[in-house]
Amino acid sequence: MRPKLFDPDAVIASALPLFWRQGYEGTHMPELLDAMGLGKASFYNAFASKHAVFLTVLDRYLSAVDHVLARALEGVKHRDEAAARLLDAILTVARDQEGRTVGWRGCLIGNTALEMGAQDETVRNRLNQGVRLLRRYFAKALSLADSDGRVLPDSAVSALALHAVAGIQGILVLAKAGLLEEEIRAAKQALLFTLQASPPI
Repeated sequence: MRPKLFDPDAVIASALPLFWRQGYEGTHMPELLDAMGLGKASFYNAFASKHAVFLTVLDRYLSAVDHVLARALEGVKHRDEAAARLLDAILTVARDQEGRTVGWRGCLIGNTALEMGAQDETVRNRLNQGVRLLRRYFAKALSLADSDGRVLPDSAVSALALHAVAGIQGILVLAKAGLLEEEIRAAKQALLFTLQASPPI
């Protein structure tokens, strides 16, 4: 077999924005090959199928989100600031950096869940990994003490972390649908308020 004459990581990085904007079904092979800079033979020798590339793209996306959220929490000591930083980081990632459509590309986890749902077990497994990743970071943020030194019970942290993931995914879906910037900011602040309010222990 001939050695690869391209960097697999680089071509996957080139495929990610296409799937992110257009979804799995909306991305057709000719434009995928063009974005990756590959001919058919090179593509199928390296990746076997569009589906295989998409799974690798999802893995790369989750790794990138992991890195972004980890950086967002660096040096943060209080719960309120940590939750706000995570929401801001997710919204920043979800913006369309190329200024296409209405300015939002959303979250690839949420986009794929809406498009493919539970149809594909391998994709569903990646989506579950993504949800667990987001919940883990929100749980980490919400486990911190507030500015008065108060700490939430574990049960509240778990419930609020799930609420945060559901809330930010909902905001991103509405953002892609054309929600006004001031409404997006208001929705984010409302979600942040629910995360900052200490439930009874």
